[in-house]
Amino acid sequence: MRHRLEPLTADHDLDAFDSGKPPLDEWLRRHARNAAGQGTRTYVLIHTQTNAVGGYFAIAPHLLAREEAPRRIGRGAPARIPAILLAKLALDQALHGRGLGSELLVHALTTIINAARTAGGRLIVVDAIDDHAAAFYRAHDFQPAPSDPQRLVMKLSTAARALGLPWP
Repeated sequence: MRHRLEPLTADHDLDAFDSGKPPLDEWLRRHARNAAGQGTRTYVLIHTQTNAVGGYFAIAPHLLAREEAPRRIGRGAPARIPAILLAKLALDQALHGRGLGSELLVHALTTIINAARTAGGRLIVVDAIDDHAAAFYRAHDFQPAPSDPQRLVMKLSTAARALGLPWP
């Protein structure tokens, strides 16, 4: 295995990370460490030989209004559905085209499912940064919200089943 996943710490050097999406790079460098105080957790994908940050994702607790969920996902849910927000997900440009974006998403979904087993929740929500990112999430079974095609949703049970993980 050439990469490992670990929680972001002060020891990680973030200066060389370049996803090709400046807002995602800037958030990682300037805000990720402080976001922990507001409930957001950031995890970094580290190259095992160089210790370089190759990617990251951030997750946070979230509530989704039922009307923001695709109808078949929101049907029968409370007015505000407990969820976990996949707040950020980015891969260094040097690693694009190798399937590592999907691997990073699997790490993110596994982390989310494990957190939800303890804290609860029903959905995973992601706000794609652009149309390309939205297409990436749709290709991984996320469904667009009725009012915003860049807000995508997946049931936690669907993610767990797809990854072969137990779900309560």
